[in-house]
Amino acid sequence: MSKAISDKPIVKALVDLCHLHGVEQVVISPGSRNAPLIISFSSSEKFECLSIVDERSAGYFALGLAREKRQPVALVCTSGTAALNYAPAVAEAYYQQIPLVVITADRPKEWINQSDGQAIEQPGIYNNFIRYQCSLPLSGGHPDDEWFMNRTLNEAFQKCNGQIPGPIHINVPMREPLYGKTVYPNTQARKIEILTGDSALSTDAIALLTNEIERYERVLVIVGAMHKDQNLQEALSALASKGVVVLTETLSNMEGEPFFGNMDRIVSTITEDEELIFSPDMLITLDIPVLSKMIKKLLRKHSPHIHWHFSNHDNITDTYQAVSRIIKGNAANILNHVADQMQKRENRFPEIWEKRSRLSTERHFQFFDKTPWSDLNLFKTLSEHTMAGYQIHLGNSTPVRYAQLFEWAPGQTWYANRGTNGIDGCVSTAAGAAYGTTQPVLLIVGDLSFLYDSNGLWHKYLPNNFRVIVINNGGGGIFRFITGPAETDELEAYFEANHNTTCEGIAQTFHLNYFSAHNQEEMEQLLPKFFEPSEKPQLLEIFTPNVESGKLLKKYFKFLRNEMI
Repeated sequence: MSKAISDKPIVKALVDLCHLHGVEQVVISPGSRNAPLIISFSSSEKFECLSIVDERSAGYFALGLAREKRQPVALVCTSGTAALNYAPAVAEAYYQQIPLVVITADRPKEWINQSDGQAIEQPGIYNNFIRYQCSLPLSGGHPDDEWFMNRTLNEAFQKCNGQIPGPIHINVPMREPLYGKTVYPNTQARKIEILTGDSALSTDAIALLTNEIERYERVLVIVGAMHKDQNLQEALSALASKGVVVLTETLSNMEGEPFFGNMDRIVSTITEDEELIFSPDMLITLDIPVLSKMIKKLLRKHSPHIHWHFSNHDNITDTYQAVSRIIKGNAANILNHVADQMQKRENRFPEIWEKRSRLSTERHFQFFDKTPWSDLNLFKTLSEHTMAGYQIHLGNSTPVRYAQLFEWAPGQTWYANRGTNGIDGCVSTAAGAAYGTTQPVLLIVGDLSFLYDSNGLWHKYLPNNFRVIVINNGGGGIFRFITGPAETDELEAYFEANHNTTCEGIAQTFHLNYFSAHNQEEMEQLLPKFFEPSEKPQLLEIFTPNVESGKLLKKYFKFLRNEMI
């Protein structure tokens, strides 16, 4: 016998279509206006419902879970400012192309702007960061309402799961009473299917691309943050075997001999007189974010003659101010076809990069002969520790940049919120991913990022193999490195946000085992215990000097360039 659910027909239709379009997990934040949604989702045996109080944290948790599962995850909140708290995660999901189904309960339209409680203008609140948005009809009792609702929701889910996935916003206005229940006939909702193929270019188009790439000797591919993609890795390896230089970032999850990792480490050694030698005639990029400001600066200064950009978006992304051809379709398949047909060119361009890569590696290791304790030494120590099988999440600002400078053992996967590059949800995102995977997850995060999102630990879904390393240097360390803030009188108070807070109390509040280290020796002693199996998640707070860490990073890049330090 069917269970009793909300007596509001619009809610039944929405819940049924969520299931038909692949939603399995629903992250719910408490409220009253969303009671019909809570009742119906939680009464269904088709969903796993998770309760997270803080909507901002809930949004990022769902993002991490959806990214890990590679399928849509629903969010449910009450009306008013609760919906606004989803906005940062919605924006991040939009730029990362992660499918979120954002369901916001709402007041009836006639009560908006009438000094009634929790009643704000909710339609359109995510306007710039959404694949699709709609408000459902209030009654849902007329056959035309049901037909309109079904068509609208099917269209919404097609946008969520489409060729370019992303968040959708479904606003659900409801009148009181909100807690009524009923048992509906066991009928199936109507799902509208849209069949799409894996678009491929014609033989003539492949021939055109092959002829184009063969006209240029110095061809460069840049790969930024993405899921591990074996097909793309094979395609890029094939291009590298033909003499194409492939630069990868840690977040690319690309491993192997044909590629040049540690991009910033290499590019930082290029002097102004050498820039043209390392600049490509032809550039190939993908529709994924690249972290390195150094490579962007080099390529914007010395534009390639031709630039292919693989993207299925309708808008033109021109990061390097040189795009000449947008290519739609499956990048891995297309590049594989091109690699098969193109002739191997001379290795002069790869040899230039290879020689500089070896030199930068030698200088990198020489630098650490006599360096004092700092953020940089922390990452060196961590890179020398075995973390095979770990999924590693990096906080924005300095952690994600430090990680780019070191070699890491194979067998790890790397993630960061590089869609909008904000610090606001890294703890919650890592927690969501940890819940959705059987892999152990490690979050490496700065103190401000961790403190800002400490509510990301405020739930019961953290697995015991979840690990957090907080780098506490007393503030926003990146502002001592980037040009501008370090030269101002306002550095410590307003840019760096200098503080004396520690994370021990937070770990205790959220039931994590707590460790702390104040130097390299303590860190090395604690790491084995920190990573061993435990009955609780574990947090290691590592204290580093803020002033010295910023100075050392500047000295590091000067040393790589062989300048006087």
